[in-house]
Amino acid sequence: MGDAVVEPVAVDLEPLRHGAGLRDIMAYERICRMPLYRRFVTILVAVLLFAVAMLAALWFLGRSDILSVAPILGVFVVGYTVLAAVGFVWYAVGLGRRVKIAAFAWSNGWAYADVLEHTRRPGAAFERVRRGQERAVVACDDERMPFELGVHHSISRGQEAATIQRPFAFIELPLPSSVPHIVLANKRRSIIPTLGLGRGAAKMDLEGEFAKVFRLIVPEGYQQDALYIFTPDLMARVLDLGAGAEIELVSDRLYVYLPGGTRFDRPTTMAAAVVLAEEFHRRFAARTELYRDDAAGELAARAGVSVGLRGQRLGGRGISVIAVAATAGVLLLSAGVTAFGLFGGDILRSLTG
Repeated sequence: MGDAVVEPVAVDLEPLRHGAGLRDIMAYERICRMPLYRRFVTILVAVLLFAVAMLAALWFLGRSDILSVAPILGVFVVGYTVLAAVGFVWYAVGLGRRVKIAAFAWSNGWAYADVLEHTRRPGAAFERVRRGQERAVVACDDERMPFELGVHHSISRGQEAATIQRPFAFIELPLPSSVPHIVLANKRRSIIPTLGLGRGAAKMDLEGEFAKVFRLIVPEGYQQDALYIFTPDLMARVLDLGAGAEIELVSDRLYVYLPGGTRFDRPTTMAAAVVLAEEFHRRFAARTELYRDDAAGELAARAGVSVGLRGQRLGGRGISVIAVAATAGVLLLSAGVTAFGLFGGDILRSLTG
């Protein structure tokens, strides 16, 4: 018996097809109540004043013949000016993209936030970061596809630098019932830190094309529960709609993780995200609505707990590959500097004879 025909959800993508003008940007900053120091005009004036100051410094250095003695100073002055200009362009492009996403959300009657902090979502990718920030967050309350999406950035401050990880985009969907903690790690593209996640857990390679793209990480003893949720038809749709993503089911939430450079301001990308949200919400809700953990025990069942303690969380927190590479690089550099300090003189003397 085939799936029932479902009418696609219609959304207004027109705001994403037009660029953001200065009037749109100023209206966006006013609606989002952005502080004065973060506003477009303020930053533009600051960059222009900096450029004027740098040009004045360059003129002074030229008049005083300092450049003829130390031409490197001119390189620094020009370099900092170019760097400020490039930084402003990067900021303006990002702001323009967020303005388009906000216009899209508002035109469809959805909520939007320029920045969110301390949201504490239950996903493993969020919990391993001590301090996170989400940008351009769209929240849809349509019962056919209630979702939130945005881009998550980790912020490094002091000892919190140990939790730094690369940005990632996300789509959050609610589930009708709590389920075991399951992570679908993408074998072709790593998006969130999964190295070390699920220590002692079961790592399952399912059949067919699905096994070439995803590996399921589930708590030990919950392999059959994972198979109950991920039926062959559901796995086929996951491949069709999310083959470039990583997916996590935790508590009563489903997360789709995408690369940090995902362009939600593009009509095709946002349309694909809406289709994914609608279909994943419908299909995963059908597979998890009646889920109960048989191993949770009678006491947990009477208390309304649908997942036992062993299945609620995978062990470990995940290690960022970038953090590992950076640590290895620092160690190698330190070892090189130490070795050169100890033996560099002898090596140089041996080379020069």
